[in-house]
Amino acid sequence: MLVGLAIIGLSNLVNAQDPETTIAYVDLDEIILSPIKNVTYYDAVYDPTASTAVKGLETAAAKYDITSSDLYGKYESYLIIFKNHAGKIRAVYNNDGELLKSIERFENVQLTEKVRLSLLDKYPNWKLNSTVFRVKFASNRDLERTYHLQISKGSEKMNIKVDGDGEVLSAKQ
Repeated sequence: MLVGLAIIGLSNLVNAQDPETTIAYVDLDEIILSPIKNVTYYDAVYDPTASTAVKGLETAAAKYDITSSDLYGKYESYLIIFKNHAGKIRAVYNNDGELLKSIERFENVQLTEKVRLSLLDKYPNWKLNSTVFRVKFASNRDLERTYHLQISKGSEKMNIKVDGDGEVLSAKQ
């Protein structure tokens, strides 16, 4: 019995796994860290529930550094257009590199959960045909987020304007 207890007592000191097999190594070619240059803009427009295409383009606009451009210093303000497959952002930067205002337009992007649930509640059995998502940012004004939607039920069609919280602003048949 003493030998059995000694073996059981010493077995907890043995490493059960080979350390080489428990660590996964990843070789990276390059790591690029890009700080957010325009935090005010990013904080205002970023919505974690938004479409990936929207978040990606908004992040690119927030990270853009006009001071690294060849045109920097030649003008008082700069209009930069960011585009991807879903839409575009027209952003105005000042000579200090601050993003002053933007107008964003995205087509056929996934609706946020708030907007989807609101539509299902207010328009049951209606089908979503198309979406246009618009964002207006200005450093001295409130952010505007609107969805312009077309829905249908049979041969009936309706155009709806909804805010970012899912409140219906207007509806026309």
